[in-house]
Amino acid sequence: MSSVIRRAYIEITNVCNLSCSFCRKNHRPARFMSAEEFAFVLKQITPLTRYIYLHVQGEPLLHPEFRKIMELCAQENVKVALVSNATQLERFPDLFSFGALHRCSLSLQSLPFHKPGSEKPFMNTLLPMLENASASGRPYIELRFWRKDLNSDPAVSHCLDRLHQRYEFQPTKTPNSYRILPYVFVNFDHEFDWPDSSSQISETSGTCLGGRDQIAVLSDGSVVPCCLDAEGEIVLGNLFEKDLTEILASRRYQKMTEGFARHKLIEPLCQSCTYRRRFQ
Repeated sequence: MSSVIRRAYIEITNVCNLSCSFCRKNHRPARFMSAEEFAFVLKQITPLTRYIYLHVQGEPLLHPEFRKIMELCAQENVKVALVSNATQLERFPDLFSFGALHRCSLSLQSLPFHKPGSEKPFMNTLLPMLENASASGRPYIELRFWRKDLNSDPAVSHCLDRLHQRYEFQPTKTPNSYRILPYVFVNFDHEFDWPDSSSQISETSGTCLGGRDQIAVLSDGSVVPCCLDAEGEIVLGNLFEKDLTEILASRRYQKMTEGFARHKLIEPLCQSCTYRRRFQ
């Protein structure tokens, strides 16, 4: 199977236990991809790439078969990047020891939406986990603070104060990124707006890596071009119904990616997306 796709996003659930103001809610039926379904998806994806993100919508650590899913990834020699709101760390004190886990991004801008007063015990759980992971040399851990407007929130301030008191923030070559421990970084990257095809933003010129550098598989098996398609507006096909080779040979996929190559935005969702400007 020939492709330029370098990574795949697999949404093992679209269910989340938080309602963060900055996250676009999806209106798809709540669903958890079973371990058997996940294994089937992996078999379709691994000829293209061995690098997967457990991310689109939802909180992956809520999945009742999360450990089994990580075992399947290890069996397939897949490198996993996990994106989590970090609310379930007490349930997974061994999270950073999973063999397949290559990268873990904890979205700590979600702290204002955690249970009130939970920030102190949360940090008491997080800090030893970070230090043990750093000492073991894996995985790469990123603490995300992508909402500057939330940094003054008491919960976020407490978290940042604890980090500053304990560690030196060493600038890296990446803007707004700081190393606090070997393999552990704090990232203040810029927030972004979720694309919305009903918005007034409509640009027909531009390009993107969606569909070319990455694809995403939603919890029901739907294949979409990128991780920002929260509602599944650009469904190219369903992996539980069609082989991935057939989906990537579809006219809709070909038309969209050929458009990107010619700096033409074909899909309405792409025309409303501002995140793609980072690739221009």
